[in-house]
Amino acid sequence: MRPSRGFSLIEVIVSIFIMSVMLILFQAVTRSSVLVRTSKNQGVALAIARTEIESLRAGGYAALPASTTFYDSLVSTLSSSATTTLSISSFNAKTKQVVVGVVWKDSGATASSTVSLATLITQTGGLP
Repeated sequence: MRPSRGFSLIEVIVSIFIMSVMLILFQAVTRSSVLVRTSKNQGVALAIARTEIESLRAGGYAALPASTTFYDSLVSTLSSSATTTLSISSFNAKTKQVVVGVVWKDSGATASSTVSLATLITQTGGLP
């Protein structure tokens, strides 16, 4: 008998199985890293919006500015194109609605992401 030259069918099947498992694990790690980055950015945007809302609440009704953009040091951690907006509108005679928005685009993403928080601020504590 001559020694065989090559691989047996079992060796080929086992190697294909091992490579398939490695490819699936690599894909899972890649996708999870994208999800972790997206989740982190959403958390940062939520912190920015929440901080601005709390600042406006602390200032009170009389100190509400006109609709504009605002600055927060955390915005630069999202992306260079991240923007913030502050929209103030009249809800009724003694109440204003405040909407704070943060918009950014993750690297490699095709669409922008947005976090928006809204609250009501009255002239005298509590809703009418």
